[in-house]
Amino acid sequence: MIDWKDITIEDKPHIDKMICASGCHGADYGFANLFIWRKAYRPKIAFCDDRLLVGMPQWNVYAYPKGDGEVTKSIELLLEEAHSHGNKLVIRGLTDKTLREFLPLYGDRFEITEDRDNADYIYTAEKLCNLAGRHLSSKRNHIKHFEKNGEWEFHKISADGCGMFTSHDGSCCGKTSSIEEARAFVDEFYKEKDDPDLVDEAGAIEEMFEHYEELGFLGGMLYQNGEPVAFTAGTKLDNEVFDTHFEKALPGVEGAYTMVNREFARLVKSEFPEIVAFNREEDMGLEGLRKAKLSYHPDILLMKYFAREK
Repeated sequence: MIDWKDITIEDKPHIDKMICASGCHGADYGFANLFIWRKAYRPKIAFCDDRLLVGMPQWNVYAYPKGDGEVTKSIELLLEEAHSHGNKLVIRGLTDKTLREFLPLYGDRFEITEDRDNADYIYTAEKLCNLAGRHLSSKRNHIKHFEKNGEWEFHKISADGCGMFTSHDGSCCGKTSSIEEARAFVDEFYKEKDDPDLVDEAGAIEEMFEHYEELGFLGGMLYQNGEPVAFTAGTKLDNEVFDTHFEKALPGVEGAYTMVNREFARLVKSEFPEIVAFNREEDMGLEGLRKAKLSYHPDILLMKYFAREK
């Protein structure tokens, strides 16, 4: 049987290493996501050689083992786990890359189905920083409208409070906002929404603020006419890809989402020059969110799959 445990902040170095080794750039089982959403989804983790096992036994769903090296032992443990509860094994979060590993070993025992609602949208850093080209002309127009509506600033969120920050090369880059100010903006955002479906998300953001530095978060605040109008934050998913976890803007502020997206991409590149792409996560099957993510013309739609034991 698998020796499941709750995820803790001490697991971060070990899990980060396995996520990087997997090389698939999927956001759903990066450490920060596992940790900040743990109270909502109650994931359990275990380690099998060089693989990370993630399970939600209460729903009979298990993640495809992340990591590198031989995978058969991990799959056999998951099969044993599911069967011990009288269930057939259901694995989620497979990608085209992991399917190429999985199918030769177990393809005859599992039915594979697409999980389009959880496909990740991945964009090059160059695209989000520059918004160049005919296909993104509407985004540039949104930014022009935002700029016409008043003076604006973009601040990095700092655990040290308000001040100035420097880039990796030591040059002064701009102003900072405090976590307290970001938290106040987010609290007001959810209060105005008054949506029970957002309770878990609000809880995840609070977990982010509570463990901001430990989890390696980088965030930013956008201001117009001296007032905060948008917030965003994310973490490095691996050595090449940055995961944008959250992005919130006040309704009615034209161009705020486009501007905070662009300015954050530029901040990330100044902090982490090695980043070549952004994973802006899934659309959850929400029509408006899907339209917004597609409007940036993703360079990769990282399809996810379920594998269900026959």
